[in-house]
Amino acid sequence: MDIKNLVLSDEAVNIIDNGTWVDNLPGADGVSLFVTGMESEAAKAAMISAQSDARMKNKGDPLTALQHSDATRKVLADVVLKDWKGLTDNGKEIAYDKQLAKKWITSRNGERFAGLVLIAAQRVDAMAGEFAEKVAKN
Repeated sequence: MDIKNLVLSDEAVNIIDNGTWVDNLPGADGVSLFVTGMESEAAKAAMISAQSDARMKNKGDPLTALQHSDATRKVLADVVLKDWKGLTDNGKEIAYDKQLAKKWITSRNGERFAGLVLIAAQRVDAMAGEFAEKVAKN
């Protein structure tokens, strides 16, 4: 087995930490999201912080599924999603706006959008080596 299947290159880790464009998302034709991986240093630190805050509110009790979900959504909005292309409102392009992204990702009616961001981030984590090879070829 080739070691690159077991150990990430520096370029792959850089993509996880700094992000890349992800497209071909399920049910979102023409949409590309610029995301970091959930395994990025910033995302991991933000997740630890969000979960710690929730644990303090629980007075040390274990987090509920809803609290885990809320922490993940917070990290997706605050750290992971950096930009988008191809999102429209009645045919008009919507420029990336961090506050709008946070509103969509953290609200109940933005569940599908949050899911897309999570899928994109997980794809970066799982395919960072392939993304790095693609960048090296261009």
